[in-house]
This record gives sequence, C-alpha cells and structure tokens, in this order.
Amino acid sequence: MKNLAFITVLASLVFMTACGGGSIKKKISDLSGTIEEKISSDVPKNKKLPFEHGSYVEVTEALGIEMKKTVYFDKWGDWTATQDKSEIEIVKGYTSKTDKLDIVKGKTHWNIDFIEKTGTQYDAAEFSPGMGAVLGAAMSAKMTEGMEMEELGTEDYLGYPCKKIHIKYKDMDMDVTTVTYENLTMQMDGKVSGMEVKSKIISIDLTPPPASIFEVPEGIEIQKY
Repeated sequence: MKNLAFITVLASLVFMTACGGGSIKKKISDLSGTIEEKISSDVPKNKKLPFEHGSYVEVTEALGIEMKKTVYFDKWGDWTATQDKSEIEIVKGYTSKTDKLDIVKGKTHWNIDFIEKTGTQYDAAEFSPGMGAVLGAAMSAKMTEGMEMEELGTEDYLGYPCKKIHIKYKDMDMDVTTVTYENLTMQMDGKVSGMEVKSKIISIDLTPPPASIFEVPEGIEIQKY
C-alpha cells in the first residue's frame, strides 16, 4: 500500500511538472528520500518476521505423521497466534484430536486447549538490552559450536528469493537442508536426532489478520503463572 501511494504521488508530480516546468529531478529525489526514510523508520531492526502482518500455513511431517498449522502474525512477528487443529490416526481405529491456539503478544504467552476449554498464561523472562545481547551472543556461540553450514546458493520459493543452506550438527545428529527467506524458514528437509523430518510453508497471505485472533476466546478457563 505504501509503494502504491508513492507511485501515485510520483505520477502526479511528473504530470504537474511537465505542465508547469521546474526541476522534476530534485522534486522526485526529495520525495523518494522522504518516503524511503519513513518506510525504513517503521520497520523495527529486531523484527521477528520479514512481513509486517499476515498468515502462513506450514505442514510438518515426522514419524510418518503429517501435521498442519496456521500462523497469524502482526507487528513484524511480535504478535503471533498459532492455530493447530488436526485429527491423527495413531493406530487403526484410534484417533487423536488436537484443537489448540498459542498466542504470543510481546512477552505474554497464552496456550489454549479448546477441547479441554482450559489454558495457561505466562510471561517470558525479560532482560535489559545489554544483558540480552550478552546472553544472545553466548547462546548463539554455544548452539553453533561444532555446527557445519554450507551455503548452496539461492532458490525462488513461493515467489520469494531464499537462501538454501545445508546444516550438519553432530551433537544433535542433525543433517538438514533449509530454504530461508530472511528470518523465516520456508522449507526444511533432513534428519534431526536421527529422525526424518520435513516441513514446508505451503502458502503465505499478507492480508492483516482479524484482531480477535490475538485475544483469548470466551469460555476458556485461564490459569496464570
């Protein structure tokens, strides 16, 4: 929408300048710089997802069982609502039903079970910016110790230019290939803890999700921790 507004205003400027004269290059340059700075300032540096709002559907397969979830998000991923609604046949004649919604709004989390009509609420630990950076660096260094990563070039996935990376991590018996767009894993295929695991995002919708999806529905008994 912002790009459309920019193109519309820019077209109007070209028309007015062509009719009345003046320095079109300077006006376009000034307008472009102003709008680009505004767009840039609206995007947080620590954004969790590459899109401001929308939803995506992800399918995961492990142990021969396929699971599908829908993730709604807003505020560049600072708000998410993960919907897991499925019915899986464990053995012949016996199925396991799941109907859950996990909501995250900043540091606050809600885990809701619609079958039991119960849920929990808790706040994730927060650290000062300095301490957060130190802990993040320490965790990153520990997690990547002994990890081998090989970039395999780029790949177009669902219309997005993605990086393809092969990762081997002996300590976790991990050997996977991922396709990633910025900080969103679009596809993963390989072994984790010796188990075959596949996951892929099958669709992305950048329509703003309804505000109600980030709220605890009525009739759910929430226990706070």
